[in-house]
Amino acid sequence: MLGDRQGNIDYNLSATFLFFIFGAIILTPLASFIPIKNFIFLLPCYGSSVLYTVYSYSFVTSLATGETSLVTPIYSLNGLILIIFSFLFLSEPFTLTKIIGVILMIVGVSLLKDIRNPFYSVRYIIADIPSRMMFLAVTSQCLGRIIDKYYLPNVHPVTYSTILYFFIAFNLLVILLIRGKTKTILKVFNKKPILSIISGLINGFSYLFLLYAMQQIDLSLAEPLTNLSLVLTLLFSLLFFKENVIEKIPGSILILLGGWFLYLNF
Repeated sequence: MLGDRQGNIDYNLSATFLFFIFGAIILTPLASFIPIKNFIFLLPCYGSSVLYTVYSYSFVTSLATGETSLVTPIYSLNGLILIIFSFLFLSEPFTLTKIIGVILMIVGVSLLKDIRNPFYSVRYIIADIPSRMMFLAVTSQCLGRIIDKYYLPNVHPVTYSTILYFFIAFNLLVILLIRGKTKTILKVFNKKPILSIISGLINGFSYLFLLYAMQQIDLSLAEPLTNLSLVLTLLFSLLFFKENVIEKIPGSILILLGGWFLYLNF
């Protein structure tokens, strides 16, 4: 709702900037009550913000310039990539149930969103530039999550998420400055002020809660489990908008089944 459905890159980058800057501003009052014991995390936190900035720009560009049925499924591979990265960089266990759970979720998301199976899109990553951009987006996001997980023990989640969001907003602002499109930020905000603030609030706390989850469980479990939100979205669509969700039930069942396999974790 906040972005441009026609795929205007500068408009969507500006919307993404608002998405992060308001998330940072809303989290700041909470962070102000938490003392920072050391500042060692700032450099890796900024490194993570650069990866998330690459993710945001690549994601928006891919959707704006690519064929939706090709590029969108690639994003659902993030759970599988995270399992591999978590095993390589965090020494998290590489278990059978994780693989089964993530694959079930990938297929479930494909059915739920009525898109091609992502494994069909993989062969386009080499030849198709928008598909490459989406794969770059997913890889950047996963590497950012690895850094977050690794350095979380050294800093409070509220402090980390607040500073990270300011860093990401700064990076996006620099990109818009280079493109000479900073005025687009005001254009987006003036058009959708309430939505800009609300989306920032939801985004900020959503990421904060994910950090809390990452402190308690493996990253390769926490991130894929966010796909369960699609089932909640389906339920809300039925309750509030009376949408016909019958055809979405098989995909929802596969997502829930995948979440159950992830929870088993053996």
